[in-house]
Amino acid sequence: MTTPMIETDQRPAIDVRPLAYALHHMIPDLHAMALPGEDWDDMRARRDAALDILDDLLAEATAGAVA
Repeated sequence: MTTPMIETDQRPAIDVRPLAYALHHMIPDLHAMALPGEDWDDMRARRDAALDILDDLLAEATAGAVA
């Protein structure tokens, strides 16, 4: 048994636009598991940098949505 689809005019409770903005600016590099010639420490440093960039992009998108 499937749940019927219900049409609604309500907006979602969560605004995903800042996340969509950030992901748009980070893909495809966000999905790279390991780059050629990259060792464990380099990969961790790249991922830490990606988290910082994600945080900055989310703050930028949120500030733009408020303004």
